[in-house]
Amino acid sequence: MRELELLAHVYKANPDLPGSVSIPPGDDMGAIEVGGTMLLVTVDQVADGVHFDLTDTPREKIGRKSITRNLSDVAAMAAKPVGAVAAACLPKGYGEGRAKALFDAMRRTAEAYGCPLIGGDIATWDQRMILTVTVFAEPAGIEPVLRNGAKVGDTVYVTGTLGGSIEKLSERDGYVHHLDFEPRIDLARKLAGDPVTRPTAMLDLSDGLAQDLTRICERSNVGARIEVDRLPISQAALTAAKKSGKPAWHHALGDGEDYELCFTASTLNIPSRIDGVPISEVGKIVKKESGPAIEAVLANGEQVDIQDLGWEHRD
Repeated sequence: MRELELLAHVYKANPDLPGSVSIPPGDDMGAIEVGGTMLLVTVDQVADGVHFDLTDTPREKIGRKSITRNLSDVAAMAAKPVGAVAAACLPKGYGEGRAKALFDAMRRTAEAYGCPLIGGDIATWDQRMILTVTVFAEPAGIEPVLRNGAKVGDTVYVTGTLGGSIEKLSERDGYVHHLDFEPRIDLARKLAGDPVTRPTAMLDLSDGLAQDLTRICERSNVGARIEVDRLPISQAALTAAKKSGKPAWHHALGDGEDYELCFTASTLNIPSRIDGVPISEVGKIVKKESGPAIEAVLANGEQVDIQDLGWEHRD
């Protein structure tokens, strides 16, 4: 089983959903009308051995990531979080003290983003830890940005820097991007709330730019051309490249868990920074052709193969 194939099967049922579903599966959040109000919902999980390593990751950072991972989806829709619920499968013998510290970190993180943790469920089992969080959000005066609005001629942008998200650059501060990133909620709302800068399509980068931009292309029925020399490569990606022997752009396109925003826009008025966060032009939306949805080219015009870059769950 491949994740994309399973999702395509899910999307086939979208036309059968009731009219109250205003955003069906296929975007970073779904939405349903409740009492005349749009309620956006996202659910995500973090699993030991996939999204963190319980043996060497602080409980506070595990709890934080379980919340912020979902809040990055909220940012992708330019929405405002309003609350969350969580379900935890804890390994037997985990201990009351450690469990309390884990949930305290989840609660503090949620509250810091105006997204109180209001309920959930706890279970223990003989397997690894899994934390599942559902976040609710509202448009709060800004129409959600979907994945299906990209048009030929639009420019492709990304926020922040990309690649090497699992690298620890300093033992002193212990920052590791995939655990310590900031969801771009405020930035997204500033972009989408201004008609001059509103994106035509947007998502968050959880599986790598090479994989995630493909999702915008598929939903918008377009292609994309990435200029590799324009990628905002992180210091962590440079570190990863030294270890792997691969070029740094390879990590910037494929490592995943950047939790930055990728968006398309028809305007030329996108600022180079918002609240200190850099915004980089990395490519163009082009006409859909047969073959790969995305092509990537080096500065000399040479096309590079990025088909296997990015993360996808599969058997």
